[in-house]
Amino acid sequence: MELRLDERLATPYFSPSGDARAPYETHGTTFLQYLARRAAKTRVLLPLATLLHERRAGGPEYAGALACFAYYVVAASTSYGVGYQQPNFTSDRTAEERDRETNTIISATNTGANREIAATLRASIPKIGLYEASERILGTTVGLRGLGMPAPSTFAFEVDASGRRAGLAAWRGTARGTITTELAPSFSGSRVRAYGSLDLYGSDESRGRAEITRDGRVKIEIRDPFGALLRLNGLLK
Repeated sequence: MELRLDERLATPYFSPSGDARAPYETHGTTFLQYLARRAAKTRVLLPLATLLHERRAGGPEYAGALACFAYYVVAASTSYGVGYQQPNFTSDRTAEERDRETNTIISATNTGANREIAATLRASIPKIGLYEASERILGTTVGLRGLGMPAPSTFAFEVDASGRRAGLAAWRGTARGTITTELAPSFSGSRVRAYGSLDLYGSDESRGRAEITRDGRVKIEIRDPFGALLRLNGLLK
């Protein structure tokens, strides 16, 4: 059986605003602030409260939860739009940002040693669960399409005690892979975009893959333990 969530959902998990977010994410921020602001899209995770509820008709939708989580981590791992200003690399060890839509606090911690650029992120979504991520930037690549910053990353989301008390089933999703954020020249000025892929794993044994292209297209495919295939396609801009 094949299920296309993008055809069945009344509203998408993520309705990005493209350039409207770019100034907030990129202008006048430190590197840690940039990571936290980039992840301040936690409304994407709110459908988990329905998808994972134990009293949901038909039971928890674990593969759908993995797709929701995957869409979030792709959105949270880069920016799209005009590259207003490169984040400043400072000696700050921590930074916090409040998501303007959900009031969730996203904390970023510098974990790099010497000249290494690495960080972890953490956010607790009330009555749902805990999001954690870590990424390490390998450096800057120079190509015909622009300057790239590949970042091998690991993302995880787990229903926590508050989620269990709210009636959610125990569940954990993880994603691993490399997303390259690219600063590309254009006639209207430099633009930020990304490309890459992530391997997806659910604690219910669902497995899948998420891919993002330079034009902001996201493709997610997940197969649940019973062989059903779930697909979600969308745009990040």
